[in-house]
Amino acid sequence: MTFAQLAIAPEDTKTLRIEKRDGVAVVTFTRPSEQNPLSEELLFELTATLQSLEADRDLHAVILTGEGRSFCAGAQLGVIVHPDGVDSEMQYMLVRAFNRLAQLIRGIDLPVIAAVNGNAVGGGAALALCCDIAIAAESARYYFAFGRVGASSCDMGCSYMLPRVVGSVVARHWMLTGKELDAQEGLKHGLFVDVVPDGELLDAALAIAARIREATPRVAAGATKIATMRGETTEFDACMDYEAFIQTFLFTRDEHKTRLSDLMKKLKKI
Repeated sequence: MTFAQLAIAPEDTKTLRIEKRDGVAVVTFTRPSEQNPLSEELLFELTATLQSLEADRDLHAVILTGEGRSFCAGAQLGVIVHPDGVDSEMQYMLVRAFNRLAQLIRGIDLPVIAAVNGNAVGGGAALALCCDIAIAAESARYYFAFGRVGASSCDMGCSYMLPRVVGSVVARHWMLTGKELDAQEGLKHGLFVDVVPDGELLDAALAIAARIREATPRVAAGATKIATMRGETTEFDACMDYEAFIQTFLFTRDEHKTRLSDLMKKLKKI
């Protein structure tokens, strides 16, 4: 299979299972025997899947998780990276495509929740960092491991995202030392919103998705996600201008009017 062939949106995914539950798309990596690597097939199937899910207006959240004992083992060894090297043009195209996947996760208007069920290695950890919210099973482990094979640990956006979550000094320490950290340490540093027993992970992620739906309609949730990301790199005055624009737009929507009316009726009864 060639790079160009893989770029076509797959009709039947070989590396993913997609289930829709009460407005939530649960996307599961399904190669547990290989610890769910970042392969070419997964790259293009996940890209096409996320684009398709964003177009489904009945959804309000996406959950990414892995089957078996790993969330995602990072780059498929011997294929995506190889001791004998990979054609430089192909390598560049693959790196760019994985980077665009990270941008897509951050850019779609659906909130994306990482349910980290085990090992998240290299690009697998970066994949979870791209998500809007992450929750961990007790078995979850992050490995910032690319330095061990003579590559940069700043992969798939880690140079941007990790310092913003844990701070620059801690991020450099972790990436330069090939840090391995467990779920509780990740929770301490803000990588996860919670740590739950392994058997309760998916239910806990679904509960977060349900609270998102209850708290905010999809368009408003998307606006909040986009505005928050703008705030990471944009000056205060520009953020305020954007907030004023998007908030005025949301005030015109029926979702706002209905929810506001319901709230005011409840308050009158108090």
